[in-house]
Amino acid sequence: MKLSIRFYLDKSKINKRGQSSIKCRITYNKIRKEFSTGIFINPKHWNSKQQYVEPPEPDAELINTQLSLIKTKLSQAFLMLQVKEDSFTVEDIYLLYKGEKTQKEQGVLEEFKRYLQSLKSSLELIYNEEPG
Repeated sequence: MKLSIRFYLDKSKINKRGQSSIKCRITYNKIRKEFSTGIFINPKHWNSKQQYVEPPEPDAELINTQLSLIKTKLSQAFLMLQVKEDSFTVEDIYLLYKGEKTQKEQGVLEEFKRYLQSLKSSLELIYNEEPG
């Protein structure tokens, strides 16, 4: 049971400044969880093989440090769940990384709030995509 943490560039979405977001994909028990790191860079400065930002990207060193910190925090969350010796999912790793309770620790009310938030996000996406 191994955790895989990979960073990749979302080249399908480029903003007005010509930048793409760096996303993170964690894989545990063959189940993936992907999320945005909130970091945007020029796609030309991304080394996909090494998974880091190369100069002349402004703040390349800072961005690489941020990516390293994300990886460390995810690994730490994974280790904490392993120590508990309970079964857990990739979603639990992500929730712990974000500082939230794991799915088992969440009560009905918290789970319902998450459901409502995801429903709200889905509706916003649909509403924003409609023409006119």
